[in-house]
Amino acid sequence: RAAAAAAAAAAGDAVPPRANRLEKWQERLKMPVFVLLWYFFNVQYNIENKRLLAVFPLTWAVAWIQLFAGCPMVVLMWAFGFVQFPVITKADIWTLVPVAAFFAVAQVCTVASLCSMAVSFTHVVKALEPAATAFATAVILKEVFHPAVYLSLIPVFAGVAMASASEVSFALFGFTTAMLSNFALSARNVLATKFGSVGDMGADKVERMTNQLSILTLIATVLLLPLAIALPGGILDCPSAWRAALDHNVHVAELVYRMVASGFHFYMYQLASFWALSQASPMTFSVLNTLKRIVIIIASVVVLRNPLSMGTAVGAVVAVGGGFLYSVAKRRFPSSVPTN
Repeated sequence: RAAAAAAAAAAGDAVPPRANRLEKWQERLKMPVFVLLWYFFNVQYNIENKRLLAVFPLTWAVAWIQLFAGCPMVVLMWAFGFVQFPVITKADIWTLVPVAAFFAVAQVCTVASLCSMAVSFTHVVKALEPAATAFATAVILKEVFHPAVYLSLIPVFAGVAMASASEVSFALFGFTTAMLSNFALSARNVLATKFGSVGDMGADKVERMTNQLSILTLIATVLLLPLAIALPGGILDCPSAWRAALDHNVHVAELVYRMVASGFHFYMYQLASFWALSQASPMTFSVLNTLKRIVIIIASVVVLRNPLSMGTAVGAVVAVGGGFLYSVAKRRFPSSVPTN
């Protein structure tokens, strides 16, 4: 009887095969769903951000406003229990300060680049992010990859160079800030992975990454505030920029919408990207980020009607093709060798 009772209990505790299959499908669908959300919100952000900067060209103010826009959403997620409230110490916060600093630098540089160049060309330059990630991985994680992985980046460099030579909106300042954004974002992503276990951020990877982004958003907003107040093109210039926009027949409701929409889409695309990062290595994430560029380039040409020369178009295709080649090389030579 005891044996029969134990068998019955074991049978009761067993997970039905259908439930197992459902869980497996849910796990498989996470990555493509997260990537689709990431792409969608990123395209929306770039379009709304460019429209905002066209009438409100304050780099520091816009960068800070978009970071700050995520703070109320963070509070609401915690207040309504969408994710658990993180338990972190002062030491944990200090550990995440460098990650948040790179986050803030990347945001300012991206806004500065988009303010001075066409969206399409900014993202051609940002196709170089896998190279920046390879560098950040070697420096921060002390990992190097097979030479073939690095050689596969050559088409990316060639494509960006080709596009730069024929781009009508090329500006050295915009190119430089886009490259700085590449290095800052790569450092943020690598460090975010490295410090993914800091504090009690949640029960699973997605919840942990959601809370990590929430904390980083709050810290980055605080870190950027003094600069956004003190520097030209910052918060103190907002009243004059607001009046100038109204003088150019931009309605108040439209200006407010552009600010709110760009901030909302900025946080949501960052959130979806962190969800994707929770399911992928920094290198795979960087490749997905590169492939995303072609979607943004096409969307910007269609929606914003950016002029796109043949050289820029060919260069963009070559650069994105290099991203695919990089992905194949990384899969073919997956092992990494710790540096001394």
